[in-house]
Amino acid sequence: MPTSPQVTAAEIARIAGVGRAAVSNWRRRFDDFPRPVGGSDASPTFALADVEGWLRAQGKIAEVAPEERLWRLIAADGEVADRLADIGEYLLAGAPAPVGPHADRLRAAGDLAATRGAPAVFADLYARFAESPAGPGGATPAATVALIAELAGAGREKPVTVLDLATTHGDLLLGFVRSARTLRGQTEAPALARLIRVRLALHPNAAPDIDVAIAEGDGLRADAWPGSRFDAVVGNPPFNDRNWGHDELAYDQRWEYGLPPRTESELAWVQHALGHTEAGGRVVLLMPPAVAARGSGRRIRAELLRRGALRAVFGLPAGAAPPFGVALHLWILERRPSGERMPTHVLFAELDDLADAVAAHTALRAWHDFRADPAGLAEIPGRHRAVPLIELLDDNVDLTPAHNLPAQTDANVAERVQDTRARLLALLARLPHLVPAVPAAEEGAGTWRPVALADLARTGAVTLYRSASRGGRVGHETPPGPTVPMLTTTDLAAAVPPSARLSAAEADEAQHPRIHAGDVIVPTLLGGDEHGWASAVRVAGAAEQDAVLGPNLHLLRPDPAALDPWFLAGFLTDPAHARRAGYGSSIVRVDVRRIEIPLLPPDRQRAYGETFRALRTFVTDLRGAAALGEDLGRGLLEGLTAGLLRPPG
Repeated sequence: MPTSPQVTAAEIARIAGVGRAAVSNWRRRFDDFPRPVGGSDASPTFALADVEGWLRAQGKIAEVAPEERLWRLIAADGEVADRLADIGEYLLAGAPAPVGPHADRLRAAGDLAATRGAPAVFADLYARFAESPAGPGGATPAATVALIAELAGAGREKPVTVLDLATTHGDLLLGFVRSARTLRGQTEAPALARLIRVRLALHPNAAPDIDVAIAEGDGLRADAWPGSRFDAVVGNPPFNDRNWGHDELAYDQRWEYGLPPRTESELAWVQHALGHTEAGGRVVLLMPPAVAARGSGRRIRAELLRRGALRAVFGLPAGAAPPFGVALHLWILERRPSGERMPTHVLFAELDDLADAVAAHTALRAWHDFRADPAGLAEIPGRHRAVPLIELLDDNVDLTPAHNLPAQTDANVAERVQDTRARLLALLARLPHLVPAVPAAEEGAGTWRPVALADLARTGAVTLYRSASRGGRVGHETPPGPTVPMLTTTDLAAAVPPSARLSAAEADEAQHPRIHAGDVIVPTLLGGDEHGWASAVRVAGAAEQDAVLGPNLHLLRPDPAALDPWFLAGFLTDPAHARRAGYGSSIVRVDVRRIEIPLLPPDRQRAYGETFRALRTFVTDLRGAAALGEDLGRGLLEGLTAGLLRPPG
């Protein structure tokens, strides 16, 4: 294996923020472009240091931050997980003198750790890995991790032993790093076992004497912890797996509640988890909603209820955990100590938004109150209810939270309907005055001379910026320490102010330009919905002032003396311009420099700009009226069917 990192043409394109074709063009046009040092004729590789030097000399990339350079050194290797695990183990050992073929990576990591600390360096590298194509998929949001840890008993006074029976990132174990003395896990991906172990051991909140071990293999077929019992078992096991080992495990002793059918792999994991739980211990598993009502699993669900194993089912919103498109359930189970009184109720709860601290606190309070007095828990319609077992043990044994909760009816629906109706009528009355009055143009007036934005940029009429391809921690978890607001593509699509946060330490101008009022912001990707592109183009105002530019966004800063911002935004809004400047097949990227706009005198630009601004106001209010109309229709239907409203007359 080569001692110096190498990159492919595709990786060069990612470093420079261009398309693959641009790199091929550079190789043809520039004699001083670095020569291949490996690979093949079809897929050559280049020395990373030579490529970075050439790009920097050409002004195609800015000076690279040490964290970014270290990540590129890691990503240049085909075995990213192993290289990252090497660095984690090196930092965990106290960063001795690096040796071996990967000494350059280890030395760079050690230098960074000396200034930032090993936990912070590794956390940043792992965040980049999780978001990269080499990562094992989506990570579980911090709010979900915290909820599972609390439900599983992370707040106990005594240290706990915890097992994650099928992990990919080790996310669920992160909720226990403060309180546990023993963390165990199992993953099918061999390269991830070392990586997850060092991730947990290097976590800044990890207890100093914590014992972490992550095993390889399939937990059902090759249990790495046979005979071991834990205080808490958590997991997000594989879903809908027909090849989980039904035939070879037919006589396994773990099927205490019945042999799971071939189509019920999830119920096999439930019993596997219970088999690893101490008497009095608790299991919290993320489950797909179909498991709660599928006919093939009815017998096992009934047995779990009869024997007091299943204590609660929480309905979560979509996006709470992978797979993010599914609204998962949380099953809470307990292994009952012998002689303990048999439970008589099961708690059902719905959480609409895990980011809502009040809703999460209400659900946790319901769990604690239910544990103290199951029959005495006061129900909240649509939120939580303690259901007697006798109601659940019918022909269906349906454990879906929504089916076991009383409907939530807004007692103030009449007041809400009247308020919505008044706002809608006022908006509808205002709409006719918002429609711009535009006469027909004189014959030949539209034959203007177009100019590419690249040419305008050369004259100084507009300055083009683009954010780094990676936007720091842009997900659900707010980074620690000081942060700055970040505008994202999601904010543009939803027409809302900047909602993400970026660590202030990462908010340098070269990687994340600051937004000024009057800047024009456009996406770098053209989706299938052309209306989405039109509504995403935005002229920055007070709400965006001093926020940083998120990934996959262009920022155009016009010189007000030469180019009116709303004039520029109006012509950029036309999806036809974006299509002509796009490249790629499945994912169409927009080279904003190729977009052409007319060259008009300033007074004509301002006239167009004011009209474009008025048109945007009209379209925005029209969409608002449509949303109000839908809300009013739902409120009227809810009030009439609940008896809170009556027909007129």
